[in-house]
Amino acid sequence: MVLQLSPRLSVSLWILVALAACSGPMELPVEMLDWDAGRPVDARQDTRLRCGETLCEDSDPCTISQCVSGACVHSPVLTVCSCGPGCIEYARGAETERPFEPDTIPDGTRVTPEGGLVLERSLVDSDYLWVPNVAESTVSKWDARTQREIARYRVGLASGECRGQCCHTTGCNMPSRVVVDGSGDAYVANRGFSMQGTVSKIAAERTECVDRNGNGMIDTSTSADNVLPLGTDECVVWTVPVGPVDAVLRSLAIDRGSEDFPQGTVWVGACRATAGTRNAGLVQLDPRRGSVMRTVPFDACAYGSVVTPDGTLWQHTINTGITPVNPISGEVGAMVFLPDRLRGCVGNSYGITADRRGRIWLSGSACADVVGYDPAMRAWTRAVSPVQGRTINVGLGITTDSSGVVWSPINTTPPSLMRFHSDRFVANGPIPADAMEQITPRAALSVPFAPSAVGIDRAGMVWLASASLNTPLIRLDPVARTASLHDGPNRVYTYSDFTGGVRRLLLGGQPLVETVLAGCENPQWAEVQWTAEIPEDSRISVRLAFSQNGSSYATQDVLTLELPTAASPVDLTALLRARPSIRAGRYARMTLQMYASSELQVPTLHRVALAWRCPVGPG
Repeated sequence: MVLQLSPRLSVSLWILVALAACSGPMELPVEMLDWDAGRPVDARQDTRLRCGETLCEDSDPCTISQCVSGACVHSPVLTVCSCGPGCIEYARGAETERPFEPDTIPDGTRVTPEGGLVLERSLVDSDYLWVPNVAESTVSKWDARTQREIARYRVGLASGECRGQCCHTTGCNMPSRVVVDGSGDAYVANRGFSMQGTVSKIAAERTECVDRNGNGMIDTSTSADNVLPLGTDECVVWTVPVGPVDAVLRSLAIDRGSEDFPQGTVWVGACRATAGTRNAGLVQLDPRRGSVMRTVPFDACAYGSVVTPDGTLWQHTINTGITPVNPISGEVGAMVFLPDRLRGCVGNSYGITADRRGRIWLSGSACADVVGYDPAMRAWTRAVSPVQGRTINVGLGITTDSSGVVWSPINTTPPSLMRFHSDRFVANGPIPADAMEQITPRAALSVPFAPSAVGIDRAGMVWLASASLNTPLIRLDPVARTASLHDGPNRVYTYSDFTGGVRRLLLGGQPLVETVLAGCENPQWAEVQWTAEIPEDSRISVRLAFSQNGSSYATQDVLTLELPTAASPVDLTALLRARPSIRAGRYARMTLQMYASSELQVPTLHRVALAWRCPVGPG
């Protein structure tokens, strides 16, 4: 058995299983692999039939053996015993021969007293907001639970700090888009107008910071007033230049990740402002060192981006449309243009987000609406703001929560938010007006408020920020409809996932990768089984990919199950028969990914198993 464990795991489980047992003449021993000891063992059962002078043996009780013209024939009749005795099963977890053990699981998970796998509470409880202060080239770390700013970090280049200037100034860093990876670490794109743009990585926890000066401790900011000189804060893990001068880095996202990069890799998009020059394209960065992994040509302005549950990286070109990108192959699809005819309003789109069903949502800005696109239906919809008027528009930010509600700010006085459920999507038509709701936080503001950023924390609270000078963060309780004001930000000009809530909701966290190697040709995949506790609003996603040679999974169609919607056991034979595009080879990769709810209720995986039958032919 070859076992490969990823170094870290927050909320997910990837199991790569290569399975089998070879068929052959029935007079030869039928062998299966002893998964623990790694040695062949005799798997025959005492189901013998004598035909004349021949003793036939049948190791599969899910077949009927009979004599035909003096020879033994083993006919498969799968209804004889369902999966059970006739299946070979690979199982992991509680009450199996391969339990979850503390020394074989990555950081970020723990084993329950009953033997199940669950997220570390401390990791789930970490709930940070990463707020860019555009007018001073810093990023603030806020604790959403205590509602306090607990650190502030200088980012970008020393030559581009531009204190007090915002927001599109020549020669300035201008940090804007912020995203959070599967480990909770934050990245900020410093756009760099007429200068070198950069990306900075900030570690969420001290254990991931780097003692660069070797003094045996981590030198880092501890409050808003304790901001270290540029380059000396050891929780700013790296800052790297991306693209040529004046590339203008505006798009930023973290992809699903892989075995090598379980926390996801960083995708930065350029929106070069210089007329008549080729766009710098999309750049993929190694999250550990910030080095360039590859550059993908992209000849439109990459203004914002989001990764949908199927792993597609969607690039948003402001006021124009959205473009799908495959982060594995680097293939760029055709742009899907905004539905101007549906809107009765030309152009205007800013922020981008997505929901659990893979639909993309864009804030409409001056069109005073939100538009959504469903890639499966190839259709748009429009949600009109419940507040209309010449000077009223939808704010730049947009986000979704765990219940499927889309949120976008409205620049009313005082500021308010619009919300509607994403499932009210109407293909090629408007979402009904009765689905729209306006919420005005009960909080008195003494300064003008230009809503830019909106995000959801783990407790389901809505945070709203402004690009205006010295305006507070607004924290809204959507149930009580009460709000509190929190001073500190210095012009927040962002419309990205600055809480990490959307990525957690859509993609979960890091994987455990387990590889089991065996030998065989044509197993019949029978069942996937599990035992789990899944609290309300939490879920476990199961993805199955198959391969004949143990590679090229990324090019294969995937079978996806959502728990608790699906019930254990799932009949794989029937599902695969209904999906002829999926070629079930000798290897199966099963990815189980756990998603915690907004109420901090975490699913527990007790046991998971994949079962199959070996081919049975004439003896």
